[in-house]
Amino acid sequence: MECSSKTLSKFSNSFAQMKIFNSTSDLTLISDEMSIGDVIQDIIRMGPHEDPLHVLDLDDVVRKHYGWCAKMPRVKPYYAVKCNDDPRILQTLMTLGTGFDCASKGEMERMIGYGVKPENIIFAQPAKSIPSLLYARSKQVSVMTFDGAVELEKIHQYYPEARLVLRMRHDSLQVRCSLGKKFGCDPIVEAPELLRYAATLRMNVIGISFHVGSDCDEHQVYYDAVKIAKDLFDYAKTLGYEFSLLDIGGGFPGDNNKPIDRYAKAVNVAIDHYFPAELDIRIIAEPGRYYVASAVTLVSFVDSKRVLKEKQPDGTEKLRMYYYLNDGVFGTFYCTALEGQKAVPIVETKLNVKLYDSILWGPTCHVLDQIALENLPELNIGDNVVFENVGAYGEVLANRFNGFAIPKIIGYVREGTWKTLQNLARGSVESMQDGFDTDNKQIDTNEQHPFLSRSCYRIHLYSKDNQF
Repeated sequence: MECSSKTLSKFSNSFAQMKIFNSTSDLTLISDEMSIGDVIQDIIRMGPHEDPLHVLDLDDVVRKHYGWCAKMPRVKPYYAVKCNDDPRILQTLMTLGTGFDCASKGEMERMIGYGVKPENIIFAQPAKSIPSLLYARSKQVSVMTFDGAVELEKIHQYYPEARLVLRMRHDSLQVRCSLGKKFGCDPIVEAPELLRYAATLRMNVIGISFHVGSDCDEHQVYYDAVKIAKDLFDYAKTLGYEFSLLDIGGGFPGDNNKPIDRYAKAVNVAIDHYFPAELDIRIIAEPGRYYVASAVTLVSFVDSKRVLKEKQPDGTEKLRMYYYLNDGVFGTFYCTALEGQKAVPIVETKLNVKLYDSILWGPTCHVLDQIALENLPELNIGDNVVFENVGAYGEVLANRFNGFAIPKIIGYVREGTWKTLQNLARGSVESMQDGFDTDNKQIDTNEQHPFLSRSCYRIHLYSKDNQF
């Protein structure tokens, strides 16, 4: 049971050797009675601000973790670092005991530098560079994916003792981004051939992985993929392999209005049927968006405005509003342009107020820097526009095109959650949120850990007069 109460305590002990994060992170403690919405209202009240602001709610990350453990207790999450690599998020997840999905030498260096043990990392990149492969070998990050013969030969040459996971392709038709276009072998034709080749090379293949696609809207696809993976487990057995790992990948939604209950049900039914607990198969996943999408809210402001008068066929004039915000597709909304992810603005409105056809533009000079088309009440210079659910990829894909600043991230956590995380780091939690109890075990508190001391953070107590 990967997320049971006993293993939560075990995870906290396993992460007890972590180093304190070297650079300092800002973190503001808010009272347990406050909501992140209260904080956002105060930020708006003190605006307008020159730079766009990402409001990071670490309580949301913690809630997501315990939600995952409650709904898929047999599946250990390996957080996809690429989705949002804010150090406060990574340190929180380290303390909670997740593993990490790393796709590059840089991501592995970072997580190992934080103190994550190599067995808690999967190098989930089917197209690895030789230097990254050699680095993984030097740090004993042994579990990694492959999906082709050339990759298999390269690993055989540079890391022959690696523990390999064959990535098969099984795409959902209802995804924001189909990863199977780039990675994953055909499970019927290519996979058996690759397993036979791996056996002739005497490579240690330990399991099967798949990824149905980013931000999947189809829960049944997980059941079908697990079923196909089981067929490959059975075939591998005829070659002398005894697989021990199933990786169900990512694709789980993370917006605040998209619960994962139906996905969890499909996964649980599938693994209980095809991989019952008595088989002792380790099951992991690579969620990214699930953990962080709803944890970040953008507060942006109107920098400029144009009012266009458009003549209608009947001879009347219709007003169209152009609003230029201090954030755009080269900042938070890169996925809006790249993947068609709809941006939903939240603005202050009143009953019976007139709405106008409006285009929200970003601040750059690029014509593709368009955020959204909406019917909105009239906005003025300095008015705020809020966007929820921007925690997935909104930060890591942002750049400084045209010299505009990337969003400033301000992190918040409730005092009670902060204390709970510190206690979990010490391994002495008596009760956790949402009914998760851990064994009352102690670790050596002389060992350094991100949540054992405030010295790794610049800690602020919340004040309405905080400067952002």
